[in-house]
Amino acid sequence: MDITIPEILGIICSFLDLKDVHRFRLCCKAFADIGASYAYRNVVFYLHHGDFDMLQRIAMHPIASRNVRSLVYMNHTLASPKIPLERFRATYATVRRLEKYMARHRNMPPPPLISSLQLEKLYEDYETALEQQEKIVQANADFSRIREAISRFPALQEVIMSSDDWFWVGKNSPFVSCLDLGGSIMQPLGCRHLDSILNAVFEANIRLKKLAAGVLSWQFFQKPRVQLSRALSLLTDLTCLQLMIDTTDRTSQCQQLMETGLLRGFIKTLKKLQTLHVVFTWDANGGSKYLPRLDDIIEPKHRWEDLDSLTLGYITCERQELMSLLKRHKNTLRDLCLQDIYFRSTSWQILLPKMRRTMDLDNACLCGELYGMEEPLGYEEYWDLEGQDDLREDVNDYLVNDNITRCPLNSRNGADYEPLF
Repeated sequence: MDITIPEILGIICSFLDLKDVHRFRLCCKAFADIGASYAYRNVVFYLHHGDFDMLQRIAMHPIASRNVRSLVYMNHTLASPKIPLERFRATYATVRRLEKYMARHRNMPPPPLISSLQLEKLYEDYETALEQQEKIVQANADFSRIREAISRFPALQEVIMSSDDWFWVGKNSPFVSCLDLGGSIMQPLGCRHLDSILNAVFEANIRLKKLAAGVLSWQFFQKPRVQLSRALSLLTDLTCLQLMIDTTDRTSQCQQLMETGLLRGFIKTLKKLQTLHVVFTWDANGGSKYLPRLDDIIEPKHRWEDLDSLTLGYITCERQELMSLLKRHKNTLRDLCLQDIYFRSTSWQILLPKMRRTMDLDNACLCGELYGMEEPLGYEEYWDLEGQDDLREDVNDYLVNDNITRCPLNSRNGADYEPLF
């Protein structure tokens, strides 16, 4: 078999971490071209003029552009309106206290103190970044620049839209230099970011294999059906769908939308699914709460031929509905995560032994809060597995380990019942 030197170097690059690939590319032009096939397979960017310039450079590179496999769009921005300099100074004072605290905790010296002149320069950077951001949004330049870039990424397979570091933790925010360490998040959560990137995918006629979006407001699905169908039409080849959906705003309208089956209908069209992750968020501060139903998400009796991994969170159903879903996928499902699940009138103590007998799981994760009703007496069941680490480990071991014969959940180790509504 004839293997050329560039091919050998390409194989070597495939085993290097990203920092080493970038160092490799600095050696010479030939190495730069070889490394370009690997240096930008995963591109992380923010709604920031500097990051859009980076996207353009990658898109215009004849080698790098053909090898982009994954795009990660972080939903962190600068908050408007602009804050005055004095408040900016106060922000740094807070940051400095945190730096000192962390330094003491780690038994290390804190970072160097930023002088007043340096702080004024950072404030100028902040003003420039916010001005550029506002211009981009007002002109919809984020849509056009993402569209131009993606049109040159023929190998694109994955799109991740991340708010609050869901589904992706990595690249430092370009706003760190502006002391905006946490970042603001545009409202409705994730909608503009996901719209801009899916619009570009549609224009480029790219069929994705993976889509992850979270935290994403339910309002993303509130579009007119024609517009939503257009946005989702090229996603039918997905093998991985991961959604973290926020339902805390305008919950009555959210409930009406979910009960139409719109989300369920979309998920049903994904014939090639291997990984399905649908988790809803709720207001832990006592606001209005809405629990989506399992049959609002997954069509009763529907089965995916290759479903290997399933995560469901903060939903309501009965044990029979959940067990029916699991049975339909018992031949393929190997990874299962259930978090914050509410049974209206049936019991976890009955479900778990049936799950154990029926399923052949490699990994099981029951976490968060489990609500149910003991059968047939109707007493309330409640376990907070986030606060009971040993019990959580016992439950998860029970579902995958044949050596454990007794169901760990019982009326003696339940927590005090806290009604959701």
